[in-house]
Amino acid sequence: MSERIGDLSLEHAVPAGRPRSRSVLFVHGMWGGSWYFRNYLYAAAQAGWDAWALNLRGHGESPAPGGLGRVSLADYVTDVRRCLGHLGATVLVGHSMGGLIAQKAAEGGGVAAAVLLTSAPPRGINAIEWPVLSRMARYLPAMLAGHAFTASRVHADFLFLNGLTPEQRDWAFPRFGAESGRAARELAMGSLAVDARAIRCPTLVVGADQDRITPAALQRRIAGRYRAEYQEAAGHAHMLMLEEGWERPFKDVLAWMERALDER
Repeated sequence: MSERIGDLSLEHAVPAGRPRSRSVLFVHGMWGGSWYFRNYLYAAAQAGWDAWALNLRGHGESPAPGGLGRVSLADYVTDVRRCLGHLGATVLVGHSMGGLIAQKAAEGGGVAAAVLLTSAPPRGINAIEWPVLSRMARYLPAMLAGHAFTASRVHADFLFLNGLTPEQRDWAFPRFGAESGRAARELAMGSLAVDARAIRCPTLVVGADQDRITPAALQRRIAGRYRAEYQEAAGHAHMLMLEEGWERPFKDVLAWMERALDER
């Protein structure tokens, strides 16, 4: 079902059976929205979690006052913290750019546990490699000017849809929207610093061995930064929640969430 926290739109799936003690909040990445978490959202609810998937400002039905192009990563962090203020200490699951937002939102407490899925890195961990840099160059004018922009189909297929079948790509690509040029610039430049010492909640990092945009080697470095547990999804790429066989790695994530919060 669709819900709102202030002016932010979220998708919500109520827990089946006896509910867990905490909620779980999914945070999407660049060009994304709550829609691509639906497999996870309903699987989590079936496992007893009160499950929420956020549309960051300028995505889905969440407005971006002043325009999407000028929205910063800090603005997105504010969106997540607003949700935490409503939901209480949740399990925060961030994907890609949403993984970095989750890292920052977890600073200083208020998060029961954090799961970082094929995550963007914080300042100090270099992420940009030539296959990504060469394709992102065409978006540089929008990023520098703070304009909203969309990814081309060719670049999307190479960078983050490579784990999907052609039919799945045809379904998924039109559902991606525009992204903030400012946030993308901050992401590319590694502008967002996260104090690893201030993240005290249990943390899991999930990499995928076919991921081209945030590869598994990068995920292992992020896990090392936070002394987090690491899992790797074999045979998966960046959009592991949409790819065939998504159930297997997510089952491992749910099992970790149970252990981390002693919900068994």
